[in-house]
Amino acid sequence: MKKIFIALTVVCSALVLGGCEKMLDIEKKGVISMENFYKTDADAESALVNAYYQAARWLSNTMGTEAGWNECPLLNPFEYASDDIFCAGENKADGVSGNQIAAFWYDDTNSVITGSYHCYYIIINAANQVIDHFDGELADTPVKKRCVAEAKVLRAYAHLLLAQGWYNPPIVDHVLAGDELPGNCQDQNEILDFIINDCRAALPDLTERTSKSDKDGAVKVTKGFANAIMGKAMLFKGDYDGAKTALKAVIDSGKYDLVPSDKMSTLYHYSGRGNEESVFEFNLKYDSTVDGYYQRAQPNFKLLWGWRSSRVRLPDGEGSELPGEGPWGWCNPSKKFVDTILENDGYDSARRKAWIKSYDEVLYEMPYTSDKDCPTLGDKKKDGYRGIYDPAGLYGHPGYFMWKRLYRSEDRTPTAEIQWNLVIMRYAEVLLMYAEACAKTNDSAGLAALNKVQQRAQAKHVSSTLTLDEVKKEKYIECWLEGSRFPDLVRWGDAEKELKDNGMYLPNFCDAFFSKSEPEHRGYLEESDADWCKKLHPAGFQKDKHSYFPIPFDDKKVNPNVHDWYTTK
Repeated sequence: MKKIFIALTVVCSALVLGGCEKMLDIEKKGVISMENFYKTDADAESALVNAYYQAARWLSNTMGTEAGWNECPLLNPFEYASDDIFCAGENKADGVSGNQIAAFWYDDTNSVITGSYHCYYIIINAANQVIDHFDGELADTPVKKRCVAEAKVLRAYAHLLLAQGWYNPPIVDHVLAGDELPGNCQDQNEILDFIINDCRAALPDLTERTSKSDKDGAVKVTKGFANAIMGKAMLFKGDYDGAKTALKAVIDSGKYDLVPSDKMSTLYHYSGRGNEESVFEFNLKYDSTVDGYYQRAQPNFKLLWGWRSSRVRLPDGEGSELPGEGPWGWCNPSKKFVDTILENDGYDSARRKAWIKSYDEVLYEMPYTSDKDCPTLGDKKKDGYRGIYDPAGLYGHPGYFMWKRLYRSEDRTPTAEIQWNLVIMRYAEVLLMYAEACAKTNDSAGLAALNKVQQRAQAKHVSSTLTLDEVKKEKYIECWLEGSRFPDLVRWGDAEKELKDNGMYLPNFCDAFFSKSEPEHRGYLEESDADWCKKLHPAGFQKDKHSYFPIPFDDKKVNPNVHDWYTTK
């Protein structure tokens, strides 16, 4: 198979209109009918490329107007609902949809929830275009069989996101006709079984990554990714023996490994594309010929998840890793996460340095144009051309800056467009899922997998025994900002305890040099209004209401066969 570059251009756009074939009764010259298109290996490849394109586009950052243009469907609904981050921005009036989710006062009209739900079904439709036209007796060549297999895993992954977010949403296993109104699954196990069966059916026809250095094998659906998704679905179902088998297949393949400690900061960035830790990522390539900003790769991710630039003078000197655009700061580490990683890993660990940066590191270890006039540390401490200059400080900020997914200079093209890949599954998550399945079955074999992640991180705490609590803490830290924390807390039964005050504490982080006219920079938390949300919206997480998201209002309005998850319970 050729290496798949997703240039985020409209590939075979006619394929998205699958339910409309019968409307095209008049054959036109120069137009290929649906019946005549789905014939050859090349047709199957083209349809598969469209499925990859739709998945990359709708998981990254292009929900459109219904979600305010900015959100990332892969991450934002789950990250906002977690204790990973402060959903911040400029001030308390910014990012309302995200704040609604973070503090659990959303309803079924929330734009992030609605947009994400719809995006996942767009991906499923694109995968079904491949499967409907090339599966079964139509799969008469190895190429067609492989295309169907890859599409089935993409479909399974989208259904897994839906299961994590909505418990028992409709399964869509074919291209829907215009009058079809699918209904909810009976329970979550039904959709998890569908996911597992899709992955299992795909495995025989999928290719394998050839080696740890096989970059092409990291940017397409392979046996490794299918086993990882199947194992994850089995964890959610509680089939721990099955999960161990699926995840062990990834481990035993020898095709994956953790990047070294000193390379952790390259994860999720251009220099880390297709590395040994990547089980699957979308291979995004900027194409200036594509018409339309929102057809391109993650156009606002760099702004949404960057450091808020309207209140702080960011490092701007020669060699700065910050690209210079004015980000919005909607994703700051939560104080809880900062406290957890510092206690578990220590300040000097490789993972702490790769995941978050302290204010002192930003002030004194990153380059500023004023460095020429401030050659010593003492000079830098008194320099008014760096630091949080707004007396009000940075809103929703704990004093540590997100670094793991921050858009950096290496991630931009010469025309300032994003050129990183969208990572879906890392080997570190595979190891931690395997360790969890082992902990659930009293299998000590999982300790080595857990320790491998901890040792690579250079964590101060390395587990001596395998327990579920040890795995939980390690996964919280290692898989931070990967969209796994909220679904994990729900399935572990820990969400009520861990999220009862979520979104109710949003401090400002200020610099006394500017806010108090002190002679040197000093960062501090300003908490006088940190509980504003609690005063206005005293909701917090409620197990019987917030474990999963509601079906969007408009969907329930037009389809009487769908309902919110808690009506099934």
